[in-house]
Amino acid sequence: MDGGRAQDEMACGGGFELLRDFVRNHIFERFPTVFGAAIGAASVALFAWAAALFADPSRVADPALLRAALVATALGAAFIPSLTRLARHHAWASAAEPIVFAAGFSVVTVAAAVVASLFVLTAFALLFAALGLPASAGIWLLRAGSVAGAALAGAALAYGFASHGGGVEVTRHRIELDALPAALAGLRIAHLSDLHIGNGTEGARLEEIVARTNALGADLIALSGDLFDNDAEVLAEGACALAKLAAPLGVYAVLGNHDGFIGSDDVAAALAAHAPGIEVLRGRFVRAGAQPPLYVAGFDDPGHDWRHGDPLPELESLGRTRPSDGPCVLLMHRPDAFERAAALGFALVLSGHFHGGQVALPLAGGRWNAARLLTRYDRGLYREAGAALYVSRGLGFAGPRLRFASRPEIALHELRPTARSLDSRGGLV
Repeated sequence: MDGGRAQDEMACGGGFELLRDFVRNHIFERFPTVFGAAIGAASVALFAWAAALFADPSRVADPALLRAALVATALGAAFIPSLTRLARHHAWASAAEPIVFAAGFSVVTVAAAVVASLFVLTAFALLFAALGLPASAGIWLLRAGSVAGAALAGAALAYGFASHGGGVEVTRHRIELDALPAALAGLRIAHLSDLHIGNGTEGARLEEIVARTNALGADLIALSGDLFDNDAEVLAEGACALAKLAAPLGVYAVLGNHDGFIGSDDVAAALAAHAPGIEVLRGRFVRAGAQPPLYVAGFDDPGHDWRHGDPLPELESLGRTRPSDGPCVLLMHRPDAFERAAALGFALVLSGHFHGGQVALPLAGGRWNAARLLTRYDRGLYREAGAALYVSRGLGFAGPRLRFASRPEIALHELRPTARSLDSRGGLV
């Protein structure tokens, strides 16, 4: 892991891991239900706030609001999971899902901003009262401050939806590997992930991503899963667009959990039919054609939560049969098994899945994002036992077509041997 984030994790200690376990077990594993409940509760909270702001403040204490909140929470908790299930089988539900998620996320975000503003400003209102200022001053502060908080949240949402976080960014990384022969120094890999074709990444947007990737002139192109979203209707169109990807040492892909939602076999069949130049790695190795040898391996995402130490039979099998005459790049959709992959001897792991949080606070490195509540490996470069992991921010969207402080990314990795692994003539020690 890189130094700054490693120190953060150590400082957090076991407490942060306990928080992650709680979020995984009680929120993320039941996300549609929790999200639906949050939408219902947030909707009533915004109604109560608006009533207090523009009408009668005493209505906030009306017992009918509490009853409405309970009903709305229950309805939301039932509706969103039902829509999510329907979206995997019906085109109308698949089309409606991102719209509903976008509206729901907006409601929850604005409500959270209002509640946070009121929480902070209440302390100042109490201070005003202690200083003997008229009550109207504190009330004005609460009203003006909460409106400002809602407006700021709304502006951030509008920017995220309109700009997709600022457009696709090409990031460049020099990755040193202990196991890389000097003859492979300078080899470049273009890394794409989480396109989610069918949820806003299709047509002209997808064509642009393919063209920009090819223009980088990488030696090898790797796609680390979630090529498609929930819409099986776009499989042929999306595969035809991906067929235009080209690199001297080949184009390689693995399938992610969203590919599994459509059907991993169906996605693999569409790629075989319309993009035969893409090697889909489903529990196997491929020699990339370099000299000395370079291998690429990958396996399907199992489609369930395996962050709790669950065994990954395909990873273990790949580790047992890993060729010993050259370094191996592993494509693994979720990054959480990186430590095990490093222990099995994989030199470089390329992953995605978390979208860099998709929404992050605009602070240095984008490290404050919701994905950190789920994983140690949310975005960027990590190191472990001489191996390296790069977690892409991805290119598409999960749920709402929104990004904030987490720009879509095409990552270009230049591989180099670590300095200590070279002798005076530039050969491996």
